[in-house]
Formats: sequence, C-alpha cells, structure tokens
Amino acid sequence: MAATSKPLATAAAAVLVVLVAAALLLAPADASTLTVFTGPGCSGKTKDVNYVCGCYDISYYQGGYHFVFTEGQKAYLHTSYNCGDAQPYALYKEYRYCYHTGFKSVLMVC
Repeated sequence: MAATSKPLATAAAAVLVVLVAAALLLAPADASTLTVFTGPGCSGKTKDVNYVCGCYDISYYQGGYHFVFTEGQKAYLHTSYNCGDAQPYALYKEYRYCYHTGFKSVLMVC
C-alpha cells in the first residue's frame, strides 16, 4: 500500500502546481479592487469587484465603498443599472467613502 501512495501523492502535487500556475496566468495582473458595503459607515456585508473589464451590479451595496487603485485600471461608478448614465463618477486613485451612496453599477476599465 505504501508503494502505491507515493506515486499518487507525487501526481497530486504535480496537478496542484499546474492548477496554481494556471490561476496565476488567468488572474489580471493590474486589477484594481472596489469593495462595496451594505451597511452604513462601511459595515455589513461586502462585495469585492476586482474582475476583468466590464459592468457589475452593486445595487444592494450602498453603505459605502473602498477603491484600491492598481496602475492601469480605473473604475466608473454609475447611479443607473447596467452602467448606463452619461455622468459616471470616476475612480482613479485609492479612495474610501463610508456614507450612503446611490451607485447601482460599476464599470471596471482595462
């Protein structure tokens, strides 16, 4: 039994290394992160938006936000759903705002 468990452990370790390497290749290198909160004063449940480019719903998270800017990826907060309003609020540096917001979507730009 001991003779067969070592090859299995070696194979499992090799698979783990391949999965970690694949995850690193797929993760955006310069992804900024927007953390939004449900409760007042940046409290309650949170949602992190740090995905690849696109529009994301944050309508249930209006208790504040914290934006961590990583060079190369801005974000635009919108008061409409689906990033549809013409005058979004630009985030291009680290910023924390812990009061009620009316933002319903965020556009992460690449």
